[in-house]
Amino acid sequence: MSFNDSNVLVTGGAGFTGANLARILFEKRTKITIFDNFSSGSMLNLREIKNYVTIVKSDVRDFEAVKKVVADQDFVFHMAANASVPDSIENPSYDFKVNAVGTLNVLKALLDLDSDALLVFASSAGVYSEQDSAPISEKSPLKPLSPYGASKLTGEILYQTFSNVYGLRTLRLRYFNVYGPLQRKYIMFDLVNKLRKRQDILEVLGTGNQIRDFIYISYAIDAALLLAKTPSAFGEVFNVGTGIGITIRELVNLFLLILGIQHKAKVFYTNESWKGDVQKLIADITKMKGHGFQPEIELETGLTRFIDWFNTSYSQGQRTV
Repeated sequence: MSFNDSNVLVTGGAGFTGANLARILFEKRTKITIFDNFSSGSMLNLREIKNYVTIVKSDVRDFEAVKKVVADQDFVFHMAANASVPDSIENPSYDFKVNAVGTLNVLKALLDLDSDALLVFASSAGVYSEQDSAPISEKSPLKPLSPYGASKLTGEILYQTFSNVYGLRTLRLRYFNVYGPLQRKYIMFDLVNKLRKRQDILEVLGTGNQIRDFIYISYAIDAALLLAKTPSAFGEVFNVGTGIGITIRELVNLFLLILGIQHKAKVFYTNESWKGDVQKLIADITKMKGHGFQPEIELETGLTRFIDWFNTSYSQGQRTV
């Protein structure tokens, strides 16, 4: 299967992961449609390609709008989601409607249209729970600790059911902690943004002992594109990470070292985090490696690239991209 001259839909295509995916697909001469309600995504993320793609401003909760946009697509990358654990705890109904009902709408639309498009679902490591051992494989227990994780797991079950019962071609990716350019929230952005404003004091949420598996955005996209061209992967679920864990304290220290302020900044940890915050998440990517996937960018290199993007984008306090 080839992306050249294919029709590709990216839901949530103005967000962090979706916009990075759209940019890479554009380089492959793909005919791209972006579907986004722009509640958290930004047209700034599409600045370089907006004149060359079709942009539909709508919501995955609107079934008729979804059905209209999925028609005649060869690939559908379903990236639209409420991706915040704290927000899902604050408003679980909204989270479920976007993540679960929105996913059902995409599946039902393809079914009604008798489409043979490949549907790729961006799920999350949030479907897992606390594990006594790490890394976490695709066969590890699925016990979400938040409404966000529960809504993503519901989406996964819907995908598997529609694949088994109706024969839809689907693929599920459990992303761990993805980071990189265009990401304007979550820990990487928060740390750099705080240090931009003040370099002598840094407050960090939690104990700092939480362990995460951070994967650079280009490799997260590579994983999706690789599997989307691999028929033997269809109907399956894959962890997407690096297989390497790092504590938040280590991450903070690496940030300070890259910025050259390791002896200047005093770091304080709140020792409290949000409800549903899983303490240890490291991906077992043996299954992905079986398809030739191997992320190679080291965390220090990825962070340096992210910081360079941030400095360019937020120079003198102004958001430029």
